[in-house]
Amino acid sequence: MQETMQEEFMEEMSIENAPVSTVSKLGTVAPSKGVGLKRLVNLLDYYFARGGMQLQFNVVSRATLEAAQRDPDKYRSLIVRVAGYSAYFVGLDKTVQQDIIERTEERLQ
Repeated sequence: MQETMQEEFMEEMSIENAPVSTVSKLGTVAPSKGVGLKRLVNLLDYYFARGGMQLQFNVVSRATLEAAQRDPDKYRSLIVRVAGYSAYFVGLDKTVQQDIIERTEERLQ
């Protein structure tokens, strides 16, 4: 069953066998709870076992990204990963911003 979750995640993220992938869909992983951290480690192991070579993470909440869209002046320094490069979120085209928001958060609890 765990492999099914991983396969669905990979398919949804379109990261299977990708040489470089940016992951924005991971919610908060609470190490004290153990389960979320174990699922994250399993997901990473699965990705690399399937041929993945590099992962990049955006560590920012959906709420923060939405707030940056509403009030860009307060979030001028917010940097996100976008398909292999870093960019200031508020400087991105609105369609790219929305795509990043839509890829945000997958709960691993």
